[in-house]
Amino acid sequence: MSPCGRARRQTSRGAMAVLAWKFPRTRLPMGASALCVVVLCWLYIFPVYRLPNEKEIVQGVLQQGTAWRRNQTAARAFSRDVA
Repeated sequence: MSPCGRARRQTSRGAMAVLAWKFPRTRLPMGASALCVVVLCWLYIFPVYRLPNEKEIVQGVLQQGTAWRRNQTAARAFSRDVA
């Protein structure tokens, strides 16, 4: 084999080593994949953010209604004072 061919092969091996260092394998081990599945299932069953039920929504709307009426009264009084 000629020295040029040998040098070319070593250069390509070096280039492959650099590529492997810059872009490592991204496949996860089996244990990490299983852990991801367990975590996703856990979050599906026990979500961090729970949607309110219908009773809580109605209570919130009614509370906002009284605050809105108070705000309208204050706005009318303010507009009378300014005008």
